[in-house]
Amino acid sequence: MFFVRLRKASKWVFIAVIIAFAFTFLFAGVGSGSSGGGDIIQELLGMRGGDPVKTAEKAVAKSPHNTGALMRLAQAYDGKQRRGDAINTYEKYLTIKPKDTSVLVQLSRLQRDVTLLRYDRYARLQSQLGATYGPLGSEPLPTLGTDTLLTAYSSLQTTKVTNAYGSYVKAATAWEGSYQRYAKAVPITNSLQRAQIELELGQASSSATDYPTAIKAYESFLKLTPKSALAPQVKKALAELQKISANG
Repeated sequence: MFFVRLRKASKWVFIAVIIAFAFTFLFAGVGSGSSGGGDIIQELLGMRGGDPVKTAEKAVAKSPHNTGALMRLAQAYDGKQRRGDAINTYEKYLTIKPKDTSVLVQLSRLQRDVTLLRYDRYARLQSQLGATYGPLGSEPLPTLGTDTLLTAYSSLQTTKVTNAYGSYVKAATAWEGSYQRYAKAVPITNSLQRAQIELELGQASSSATDYPTAIKAYESFLKLTPKSALAPQVKKALAELQKISANG
């Protein structure tokens, strides 16, 4: 089946994502000099006298272009696991300060989390679709009307899988876009930070099936840090990408 083949072909993509998790946002505090997101969340959650989200929303309503208020609101949403609202608020912040790297880090982190959650849903639905047909060579059920019911059910499941895959790619594309903005905001002379950005961009782009961008990002990573402990894994991911790209 198409989706079974699709899943097998894309497994390596998430292997590439996993290899850098231990290093993800290692330099999250570099750039703007602002305090880390965790500290802000702890501060918000420790506030007395009301819901930090409502407090922050009121502040933004009074001053919609106040970056401090927008930051507090985004962090409040983040603390409540309201990822979509947090992402939208960070995007509003970035319309005012588009090169704030600390906010780009926080935005990318949330978009990565959303991408992985959507991939998990897609993979789960795909697995259920595969289970619908049972093991290869199994005898068909003798119950009257089974074929019709099975066809209708599998059609419904296929639609769910298709929609879930589209949702996952859409999230990955947003994640990729944030890292492309991040790369533009950090000079290439800052080799360590830029190498990490290129690595993350490669993961995001490959997840979004933007293979040319992923290839370029991984090549940049290897050029900036050729002796990195991650170099062998990145080279393997790069070879897989080049093979897929060559096969169209």
